[in-house]
Amino acid sequence: MKGKIFNTIIILTVLYLSGCIKETYDLNKLSEEVQISPVFAFPVATGDLTFADILKPNDTVRYESDNFVKIVVRKDSVVFLKLEDYYDFSNLVSYKKGFELGEVEINDFQTSTTLKLNDIIQYFSPTLRQQFINLDDGQPHDFPSFPVTDLGEHSFPVIVSFENVLFGSGILQIGVTNNLTAPLKDIKIRLYTNPGHIQVGTEKTITGPIYPGATKTAEIDLSGAAVKNSFIAAIILTGSDGASNVIIDLDHTVVFSVNGYNLKIKAGRAIIKDQILDLDDDADTVDVDLGEDIEIERAKIKKGTLQYKITSKSNVTGSVSFALPTSSRNNNGQLTEMISVPPQQTTTGSVDLSNISIDLSTDPGQPYNRLPVTNQVKIGSNNIIIDYSMYDSIYVTLDVSDAEVDFVKGYFGQREEQIKPDTIDTELEDILEKISGEFHISKPSVKVNYSNSFGIPVEVTLNAKGKRDNKIQNLNLAPFVIINPVDTVVRDVSSVFTIDGTNSSLPDLISLPPVEAVFTGSAKMNPAGSAGGRNNYVFGNSRLLASLEIEVPLELWINNLQFADTVDNFLKSEENEEEKDSPFRPENMEYFRIKITTSNGFPLGVSIELMLYDTVTGRVLDTISAPGLIKPALVDASGKVVSPVETVTEIEFDKRFFEASKDADKIIFIFKLVTSGGGTKDVKFYSDYKISYKATINAKPKFIFNK
Repeated sequence: MKGKIFNTIIILTVLYLSGCIKETYDLNKLSEEVQISPVFAFPVATGDLTFADILKPNDTVRYESDNFVKIVVRKDSVVFLKLEDYYDFSNLVSYKKGFELGEVEINDFQTSTTLKLNDIIQYFSPTLRQQFINLDDGQPHDFPSFPVTDLGEHSFPVIVSFENVLFGSGILQIGVTNNLTAPLKDIKIRLYTNPGHIQVGTEKTITGPIYPGATKTAEIDLSGAAVKNSFIAAIILTGSDGASNVIIDLDHTVVFSVNGYNLKIKAGRAIIKDQILDLDDDADTVDVDLGEDIEIERAKIKKGTLQYKITSKSNVTGSVSFALPTSSRNNNGQLTEMISVPPQQTTTGSVDLSNISIDLSTDPGQPYNRLPVTNQVKIGSNNIIIDYSMYDSIYVTLDVSDAEVDFVKGYFGQREEQIKPDTIDTELEDILEKISGEFHISKPSVKVNYSNSFGIPVEVTLNAKGKRDNKIQNLNLAPFVIINPVDTVVRDVSSVFTIDGTNSSLPDLISLPPVEAVFTGSAKMNPAGSAGGRNNYVFGNSRLLASLEIEVPLELWINNLQFADTVDNFLKSEENEEEKDSPFRPENMEYFRIKITTSNGFPLGVSIELMLYDTVTGRVLDTISAPGLIKPALVDASGKVVSPVETVTEIEFDKRFFEASKDADKIIFIFKLVTSGGGTKDVKFYSDYKISYKATINAKPKFIFNK
């Protein structure tokens, strides 16, 4: 400003005074240099100022119902986490299973061949044969005994239920029914398949006596036997002791039978009977893997589809049924599905899983992450002979890849996320270099307002450290746990966690104030570990939404807080012709006084110093002080103003000061603030606080005119 403000005030004053100079004055009679030094006074400012004039209420400045002032800064959505940010439950189940059909059942079979007595006597001696012929007269006679007789080989009718098979198990029963009238002794039988004449099993002896009308049997184990559908039996009768007084009829018979039962084949061509396979692992388990340390007990699927793919590598016709025995749809029983499986084809389809609940905790050995699945495979060949191998197979793939969960209950591990260290520059360094003294904001708070539908306890550790010069202040906040849902009834909880002077050193940290703030921390899920049980819940729409509200009530104390600022010397005259010729220059001022009268209703006092400073010599050339420029109001025990205080202060700018202003290139302003009570206790600020003020100038300029 270079003195122009000062000169303007003086010029206006002179213009006012010039109207009072008598016209009879002859200025030409004055000397070459004329000096005039009038004294005058005039008011320059008066008014009232309330706190509300300084800070208007808005989104940041808030007036309470009693007019108490708070500074509030709110930030919405500082945290917004959704379920998919952490967990993916869409691929809840993936199951692949191949079933080798193994040994399968075929129908029992029976075939027989009959030898009449007339057929048997053909193997006797001619004499004995004739004797039997003679006794066939319808009258009782003694049945002649006969010796060991080799009857040779006799064929059985072809079996229609198979052509050739390799048995895995089964019994071949050889039976002899004696329809003669005399007992038979032991009968030896060797059984062969035809063609190929391959003996089946070992020679079997049907132990006698075999009485008339009786049947006796012997068994051959078919395990591992390769059998064709036509049998030949080599038969040896070890004789008979005969009988007395019986009818001898050459049409009487001995029946030889071959019965197969409990038959299972490994391979071959046969009619496969309709059957349910006895699978060793028909009760299976799907291991649900959702991530490390995640243990799931129960879940409910809101929406989803079970995709299946079933491939037959066999000529049998079949069906696959699967069930989830620990599932339920709206409490109406387990999920069961039956799918037809055509021979040598792949079948695909889907099953709606909407509103299906599943229990994964029924395995005593591992009561989590295990979903029981029961399988049932039915096969048959529709009464048609087909090629079969025990290595024939059916492959089943079940997949849930689009599930939307309603909820999942379990234990989600002790996962810990580190809050990445962050350093914030408060950009206060330049300002704080000009400030000394102390102040303390008593009740600042940081409120974390959150809505949480993750049913998982989370412990948050927040470390903050403020630095200013060699001073360090820690936040000293103990770890805290975010409130969370504990069941499926109340799925969302809202709460507020407040950081303030009751649980931390926040007031000291803010009042430092820091040039630099360093933040670190962590968030740990399930701080109690698995000891807390599998009581975590997450829901399909789980999210954590948090907003931040920083509240600074204007309740504080200030103890000799000093602000310093340096500006260019606006009193120094410009070194140009216009300024040199001006009769109104600051150095021509005899004195200049400002009288300030205040009635202060604020609990804050102000002192001021003005220093003329020469940067070349590094000296303060002159100082004007106004200690107690404005004295603080009186307050009660709560820190509220009860009475304003009046202060009258005169600030004099004398000739020496104006002379020194010629050599000073800078002016240093120092403001000192102190709250009521000497800055030893908290005071409160209300919007209706008021200060009334009046300022008057007394000046004696020396005007110099050159002719």
